Parts: sequence; C-alpha cells; structure tokens
Amino acid sequence: MAVRRRAALRLLAATALALVAAAPAVAADPVREALATGDAYVSPRALGPAAPAAEAQLAATAAELRRARRPVKLAIVVGPVGAPSMRVYAIRLSAALGFDEETLVVTAPGRPVTAVGPRPPAQITRRLRAGRVGQIANPVERVVRAAELAAPPAPEEGGGTREVVILLALAGLGGVWAIAWGTRREARRERERMLEARAAMRVRLDALRGHATALARRDDLPAGARAPLEHALGAYAQAVAGLQQARSQADVAALEPLVRDGLRELARARGRAGDAPADEDPFAGLCGVDPGHGPATAEADLDDGLGATPVCAACREAADRGEPPRRRMIPSSGRPVPFTEAVAPASPRERP
Repeated sequence: MAVRRRAALRLLAATALALVAAAPAVAADPVREALATGDAYVSPRALGPAAPAAEAQLAATAAELRRARRPVKLAIVVGPVGAPSMRVYAIRLSAALGFDEETLVVTAPGRPVTAVGPRPPAQITRRLRAGRVGQIANPVERVVRAAELAAPPAPEEGGGTREVVILLALAGLGGVWAIAWGTRREARRERERMLEARAAMRVRLDALRGHATALARRDDLPAGARAPLEHALGAYAQAVAGLQQARSQADVAALEPLVRDGLRELARARGRAGDAPADEDPFAGLCGVDPGHGPATAEADLDDGLGATPVCAACREAADRGEPPRRRMIPSSGRPVPFTEAVAPASPRERP
C-alpha cells in the first residue's frame, strides 16, 4: 500500500512538473473573487478606463434589485475564460460560487448576454428575446436590462389575498418555520465560510506553484534539488484535486498539511539550489498583483494608488500602457481583502 501511494505521488509530481515547466502560470479568474463578496464586477481589460464607472453603475443596479428582494450578480468580462461559450462560463461560475438564490448576468464586449438563476432557462431566454436585450449595444445597459428581465419577482408580489394566506400559513407553522429559516441561514453562512476558506487556500497554492515553476525552469537546477521539488509539486497537485472536491470549511482545512508539506519541500529544493532561505511569507518575491503570475521582476503602480509594487513583466507592461493592474482580492469576513491577507488555518493546538 505504501509503495503504491509513493508511486502515485511520484506520478502526480511528474505530471505537475511537466505542466509548470512547459507552460506559463495562468492567473485565477478575478470575477470569482469579486462576486464572492460583491454584486458587481467589470474587467478593466473589457472596458478600459470606463470600467470603474461601469462597475459602480452595475453595483447600484444590483443594490436596487436586492432591496426589492430580487438579488442579482452582474459582471462584464473579457470573455468566457476556460469555457467554450458565455452560457457555459456563466453556469460554471454560478455553480462554483454556490449561487442558488441570486440571478447571475454576464456579458462581454461583442458577445451576447447570458443569465442563469432561479427561473427556468427557457423562460429566461424567452424574456430576454422579448425584451430585445441582444440589440442593446452598450454592455452596461445590456446587463442592466437583462437583470431586470431575468430576476424572479419579489416574494411579496401577488396581491393582498396571497399575503394574508402566507401570513396565516406562517402563523400556523410557528416554531417549525423559525427552525427551518435558522437552518437555512446557517447553511448559507457555512457556504460563505467555505468559499472564503477555498479562496484563501487557492491563492496560497498559486504562490506555491509560482515559486515551484520559477525553480523548475532554471537551467542550472542541481540534481539534488529535483527530488524535493517533485515532492512539493506532488503535494500541490494533491491539494488542488482535494480543493476541487471540498464542500465545507472543514474539507478545506483538512488540506492544510499538504500545503505545509509542499512549502517545506519547496524550501528544501530552493536551499539545495543555492537560493536564500525562503521567507515565511509565501507571497514574498512573487507578483504583487497575483502570486500565480510568478516572480516579481519589476515595479509598477497599481490601481489602488498605494505606490510602486513588485510585479511580473506582464503587469508592468499593462501599467506602461496606462492600464494599472488590479490586485487580486479574496473574500474574508464578508468583504473583499487583498490576497496578501490569506492566512493558513490554525491547527487545533493553536486555537484558543
């Protein structure tokens, strides 16, 4: 059994090593982090300098619909990242974020608008066609109109008689309804905690990959550094696979030993390669926009106005074009925070 486990680990490590050595690191889709805690996102690459104003308009629309008890999540993206179509992208995004009550509306410049949510897909399609949403050229107006048509009506709608019946039914249910409502709220909080834990784990794994990729591409990598590097990449591959299957905060926390093991073996590999001792901060030396971009090789001003930040070459080029990059954010305690605030879960002995 132990021999098989070691063989499987070596296979995972070899596969991961081949992938990171052959291809550049791929940045995480920022729309996921934005919509995990907010209701609107507009990619600067999609609308350029107009993105902040467009995002503010979408956020205002989302807030108005939420007050009307018609919650929506609105986004304008560059395109269907990693998906063959906007519809497939929207379905995957909604599932990944656990949206079950909100209506997700997504579009991109030059592409149709797509909405997924509580309404049946065929009904959403009919309403969007009847409203001629596809003929609206402005992507912001297209998303706003689609949200108004696709979001289900507020629960209160339906007339005074229906409201009386609902009130009588609730009065009859009494404590049973209260228990069900409390259970539902707790399930929602657990899902939010799980999403926050996944986001924090994902960015730390991206940092591990960023360091390992840079090391694997070195022409002068000594033979003694390869074994611990492969071990680190094997731990990374196992953690990524486990994270995709995680369904609770506890599932995510159970992967922490793999992450610590990967970082420890990576430090050994770097030491044998003659590098300076690894910093305790896993993001040290990596791009300040997104650690998944790899090592920082330059400095640039980001869109947060906090001054020069170490960045990768691609982010520096974007800043030179007048498109200051946006720092990767992750959800924490119900609000977006910079990825640098991602911390490892406390072990049982570290907890108060």
